[in-house]
Amino acid sequence: MKKLTLIILSNCLIIFSLAQTAGTIPADKNSFTLEECIQYAETYNYSLQSSALNITSSELSLKSAKENIAPSVTASASQGLSANNYQKSVNWNGNYGVNAGMTLFKGLNNYNSIQQSKLQVEQSKLQVEQNRNNIRISIIQAFLSVMMNEDLLVYQQEVMESSREQMEQGQQQFQVGQILESDYKMLQAQYTSDSYNVENTKLNIRNNLLTLKQLLSIDPNKEISIVRPDSATLFKSLEIPSLDMVLSNANQYLPELKMSENDITDANYDVKLQKANFYPTLSLSAGVSTGYNNSNLTDNEKWGTQLWHGLGENVGLNLSIPIYQHSNVRHNVQQAQLRVQQAELSNMETRNQINQELQQYYIDVLSAQNDYVVTEAQKDAYEANYNAYSYKFKYGSITAVDLIQQQTNYLNQLNKYMQAKYSYVLKRKILDVMMGVPVSL
Repeated sequence: MKKLTLIILSNCLIIFSLAQTAGTIPADKNSFTLEECIQYAETYNYSLQSSALNITSSELSLKSAKENIAPSVTASASQGLSANNYQKSVNWNGNYGVNAGMTLFKGLNNYNSIQQSKLQVEQSKLQVEQNRNNIRISIIQAFLSVMMNEDLLVYQQEVMESSREQMEQGQQQFQVGQILESDYKMLQAQYTSDSYNVENTKLNIRNNLLTLKQLLSIDPNKEISIVRPDSATLFKSLEIPSLDMVLSNANQYLPELKMSENDITDANYDVKLQKANFYPTLSLSAGVSTGYNNSNLTDNEKWGTQLWHGLGENVGLNLSIPIYQHSNVRHNVQQAQLRVQQAELSNMETRNQINQELQQYYIDVLSAQNDYVVTEAQKDAYEANYNAYSYKFKYGSITAVDLIQQQTNYLNQLNKYMQAKYSYVLKRKILDVMMGVPVSL
């Protein structure tokens, strides 16, 4: 009963804690910064909630391992009915008892089981942290996709408005015979294309927000928006740390590495548990029993008196010494030792692979930064060139074909710039996740 009360109280405290955490983000909130998105997901994301249940499961296993140290108590009762045809009698009899037992020594089996269960709790927590990192990265990607398409939409709307003015100008020029009908049709087609680009980008924003809502486990019908960071300070916070700092922080933080190291410890506990079977088992037992038989009842010995007189106690030590077990224990120990070696090799391989991936990813971040700087300069150049051609077209010094070609070049370069810009931000922020640094924009 006490254990049930403790479990209920513990669950109430967890719910209260979640409510306190959730209280920092109102339930009716519909606009989120990146930090708020991550905080909200860590509380409400269904996948994270599900993986957190594994921690509870492993904690229950730890409790069971600890309780195995305590004595086990059982009660028994039997009631019988016998008939004697010769004497033409029916007899009732009963036997009752309470027995307790506990293992005093079994090669430290219980201790090692407890330590192994503690390790499993830690592994469950590390698995949750690994899942949390994956969710963080997905949220960053979805959030930045919204930002990128919102930025792109602003440029596209400006270009669309420019295309509309050029189409109207072309109509006037066509009406007075300054340009051919084919040129005017091309200006109409370009305006239509630019309008569809705007609509497609709006659809992309809706799709990105839908992905974000899924990651936050928010009703897909609910309207949400993002709170953009100050663009002036955004890129000032993207300074790339040194490779040594990245490797040092990541090797200390990454759950994958800690889980791999714990696999070695877990395998060593398996060896100890198998070796415990070499040792004798010493156990303590005690019991109380009594019984009655109505055929023995007399006027002087009633049912209760017979139970009292039949009351007996026993206590004893039991020692079990393994002598020959067909080498099964020795082979099991050898198998466990092989698993230790496999875990050690796997850990070295995992550490080497992760460090190699970190270095490669660090190079990708530097490359993404270079691409962003180059494409920004190219975008500015193509934009200036397009504006110059728009001015020339306004005064009739170039054809519609020339203008549309420069506009196409500008839009293509604009898309490259947007991709490079937000690819750099994304990779830089993922680097923070890998180092265990709180993510912010």
